Amino acid sequence: MRRFCLVLALLLLSACSGKEPATTTATTAEQKPQAPKPPTVPQARETIASAGEFGQFEFTNAAISVPVAGSSMNAPTRELLQQLSAAGWVALDGSGDLMLTDKSRSDKRFLLRENGLLDVVPLAKKEMGEVTAVRPNPDGTVTAEFTWKWVPNEVGASLKRGPVHDRFAAPHAARANLIWNGTEWTVVTIDPV
Repeated sequence: MRRFCLVLALLLLSACSGKEPATTTATTAEQKPQAPKPPTVPQARETIASAGEFGQFEFTNAAISVPVAGSSMNAPTRELLQQLSAAGWVALDGSGDLMLTDKSRSDKRFLLRENGLLDVVPLAKKEMGEVTAVRPNPDGTVTAEFTWKWVPNEVGASLKRGPVHDRFAAPHAARANLIWNGTEWTVVTIDPV
């Protein structure tokens, strides 16, 4: 009987303790989605080429601003305007001041501002080259290095020499930082290399 009472006491004690026995069943709690493997080179190229960040990257380098008054022009500006003049986009009067031609007056890329400057925008567009490397970063982002080039439009193609021509003729390289947004890789930033 003592044994019976001891077993009964242990059963009552375990029942009153309020602890439930540990179970090893799987929980259905939501787990944080993991970023997939880094994108392949073709996937990274498509992501970068279609990103708005690529369109904005170095956009200001596709334009020029030049003074209208000949007295405010330096030698590289005069050289640039002579090339645009030879292509019929602008004319220089006898005092060296800039004038728009019929060809440029109706072209929306030529913006004559009240402050005495002429903006010509754009002179070129960017064209994606090749992705040369895709590397995962410790923070879960991916770095993709790539090449690109400027493709001059008909105004930019008028420039055969000088700093603006050299900028368009030179090969370019950049680095894009990609992040997984839960459904796809997207571009966060693009920086020159």
